[in-house]
Amino acid sequence: MPKVVLAYSGGLDTTICVHYLRHVKGMKVFTFSANLGQPEYLEPLAEQAVELGASAAHLADLREKFAREFIVPCIRANAVYEQGYYLFSALSRPLIIRELVAIAQEEGCDAIAHGSRGIGNDKIRLANAIRALGPDFDVLEPLVELNLRTPSDDLAYAREHGLQVESERRTLYNVEQNLWGSNIQLRGLSDTWEEPPRDTYVMTSSPADAPNKPVSVEIGFEAGVPVRLDGAETKLVALIDRLNKIAGRAGVGRFDVIENRIGGLKTRELYEAPAACVLIAAHRALEALTLDKPILHFKEGMSRAYADLVYEGNWYAATREGLDAFFAKINDRVTGDVRVTLFKGALTVAGRRSPNSLFAPQTMQYPVRSETSRI
Repeated sequence: MPKVVLAYSGGLDTTICVHYLRHVKGMKVFTFSANLGQPEYLEPLAEQAVELGASAAHLADLREKFAREFIVPCIRANAVYEQGYYLFSALSRPLIIRELVAIAQEEGCDAIAHGSRGIGNDKIRLANAIRALGPDFDVLEPLVELNLRTPSDDLAYAREHGLQVESERRTLYNVEQNLWGSNIQLRGLSDTWEEPPRDTYVMTSSPADAPNKPVSVEIGFEAGVPVRLDGAETKLVALIDRLNKIAGRAGVGRFDVIENRIGGLKTRELYEAPAACVLIAAHRALEALTLDKPILHFKEGMSRAYADLVYEGNWYAATREGLDAFFAKINDRVTGDVRVTLFKGALTVAGRRSPNSLFAPQTMQYPVRSETSRI
């Protein structure tokens, strides 16, 4: 019996994948579910996968790896795609595929499967990561094989095959969330003039409903990595999680954008990224204080190139790795503290300080060029 490992979210799309792979194609199915900071618990997903016919369900808490190996490089790079996409889902794909390939090797699988519909960005990102890490595995796309192109098609398949649907609204109103942000896929929002319903967002308050008193937050960085929150040493995952809550309550981190997708199609995207928005704004402010003009100006273009590489699913490309080395080197100087004020959707950098500051107000003379100028 051929074996396959499936990236399993527990949503109706991957529920259909388990059913199809096991009961239609007759394969032995292993599922993999990762905790990347989403609100759902993993244990019920494992039970659900086995009930659907999976032979085993693998679970992993990848929050620390996600933060250290994927989010930190994006902070150092100030990586934001276009008008407000902080790359949270694009960052998760290479990590998930890395784990899938390891499980496939461990279980002796012939193939790797996922719930992409074969349209849009996800198919390309997943394919690029699999090609880089597991090129010898077959890649199965059950929703493509079944020609299920929309959530409504999923619901029809579920009814036909007696699959349980937790919530039709959740199927049609899909939210993907992890530690670094969320994407709300509101199916009926096709008009670019129409305002999203008030209950659309999940991580942020409406600025109108946010507290009437500003909130001040101080973030400490060491070599470009956030390590302190309000003066207290804080582990990275906890720091990001707390900032999501603080900034989210203040209505900071909402983005309603028209985005250029990989294939050139323009789509309307609703994103939330409270912690990412605050951390990258603070990091940029500290870089402005500690890096000199040639480096800062050169980095702007490199940051855009880095965001494009991640967006297009090229995490394992040598170019991305080379840019990481560049950003890590110049961040040697990016140590210090930044104070930000959050108020009803607005973020203001209110102060910054660093032992490596190049600011010289007393003499009003140009400081000696730093070592970063010669990189």
